[in-house]
Amino acid sequence: MKKSKLCIVTAILSAILIVGAVLAAVGGSTIIKDRKLVKSAETRTALVTTVMLKDGSRKYVLWYNVDGVNYEIDYDFNKDNNDYVGKDITVYFTKDAPEDIFIATEKAYFVILYVGICLTVIAIILLCLIYIPICLHKYIVKNGKTELVRINEIVDVIGGQKIICDSTKIRGKNGTPYKSSRVGRKVSNDVINSAVTVYYLPDNKHFYYIDTSTIKFKEGDE
Repeated sequence: MKKSKLCIVTAILSAILIVGAVLAAVGGSTIIKDRKLVKSAETRTALVTTVMLKDGSRKYVLWYNVDGVNYEIDYDFNKDNNDYVGKDITVYFTKDAPEDIFIATEKAYFVILYVGICLTVIAIILLCLIYIPICLHKYIVKNGKTELVRINEIVDVIGGQKIICDSTKIRGKNGTPYKSSRVGRKVSNDVINSAVTVYYLPDNKHFYYIDTSTIKFKEGDE
């Protein structure tokens, strides 16, 4: 992957990671806050008496009694119908503010949490898939040995091609061919039987990197 494309992909995945982390934080903190409130709050059974239009949205009027004092509070269930009218609903409130009621965590916050977690996990996985091979290649080039090997074959794969090289010159590889990472540009057939440099770790020759920077590509294919 070209450096410019790598930067763009990294920026996009980083943005997705940040958005996912923010969504997960908002959803998770709201759910935790609501759970703590439910755990420490007092409860009453409220009757949903009617539904009305207020400030451009539908509000349900809840009636309940706390220590002999009647309260009528409007509450938004985020519903566009009146299915709650006539039903008894458990409301939560603090002792100091019985008029400030809480019913249940909105399902939207669970959706926000799950979406945030999914986006974060996906972004992390994709970043790992991109940068682990890059870091491994850099480590192999810095600490490994080099050998010239012969290009045997060019294989078409999804999104590009792979270069297959002979590995018989390097003892310990058991004759298993070297395969380059996916090359996004079309490789010229003229490279068959030519030499290319492979970097490999002396202690584990199955970890290697084929230097495709010297490969001849077809003209006009950027």
